[in-house]
Parts: sequence; structure tokens; C-alpha cells
Amino acid sequence: MTAKEYNNGVALWADDAMRFAVRCGGGRSDCEDAVQEALAALWSHREDVPAAKGKSYLLSAAYRSLMSSLRHRRVEQQYVASATPVDEPLQQPDERFDLREAIERSLQVLPEVQRAILQLRDVEGYSYQEIGETLALSDSQVQVYLFRARVAMRKQLKSMGYDNDR
Repeated sequence: MTAKEYNNGVALWADDAMRFAVRCGGGRSDCEDAVQEALAALWSHREDVPAAKGKSYLLSAAYRSLMSSLRHRRVEQQYVASATPVDEPLQQPDERFDLREAIERSLQVLPEVQRAILQLRDVEGYSYQEIGETLALSDSQVQVYLFRARVAMRKQLKSMGYDNDR
């Protein structure tokens, strides 16, 4: 990839990478950091990455960076939670909230790879092949993970009181 192709790619792909990172479940600053790291990685490896695979490389790098950051934060939170007593009362399991919050909570329960595939396919509209290239999975793995993610989401939403019968 030449410098010109890189610059054109950044102009075309940076917003997609940021939107993908935000939908994968990070805070705004974490997502910005992940996309910046991905852009830096793409620049560093521009000679090895063909221009046609640039977007896939950028999304993959942003995803890996964001997931690493989120895992690190989760470990920090677990450490803090185990070190200090929690005085907050637990939420009641039958507590109701609107559908959007229910969907967001259901997404957070999914494994990271299923959440990413669900976001790329159902929200962003990527093909199985594009998702597979982005996450280094085969088309059949993408289909299986997507199916499992949808089943888990249905089950989670049903347990929250949202049925498909509407």
C-alpha cells in the first residue's frame, strides 16, 4: 500500500472503524484510542498490507486493540471490587427497563466475538466473507457464531420479559 492509498483509505475507513469500535462496547475515549492505534499499525505495516485488504486490517486492528483495553479494564475493576466492600443493594431481577436498554444489556452478556459479529452483520450490514476477513474466521464460523449470538439474545430478552410474539 502506498502512502497515497493509505491516506485515501483513512479518509474512507476511519469513520467505519470508529463506529465499529463504539458498537463493540467501549467508551468514546477507548474507541478513539483503539482506532488511533489501528491507524498507526496500518501505517507501520502498509508495505505488507495490500490496499484491497486495508479496511479489513484496520477493523481487525481496532477490534483487537479495543478488546485488549476492555479486558485490562475488566481485570482492574475485578481487583478493585474484590479489595473494597460493595454497599450498593443488588438490582431486583424483575426490574423493568425499556427495550433499547434491554438490548444493550443483552449485547454485553454475549462473548466478545459473537457481539462483534452481530454488530458487523446486523448493524453495519457486512457480508459473512467481510466479517470473516476482519475477525480472521471462516464463513461457516461466522454463521455459527451469528446464529448462537441471535439465540442468546432472544433467550436473554425473553428472560427480561420481551417476547417475539409482538
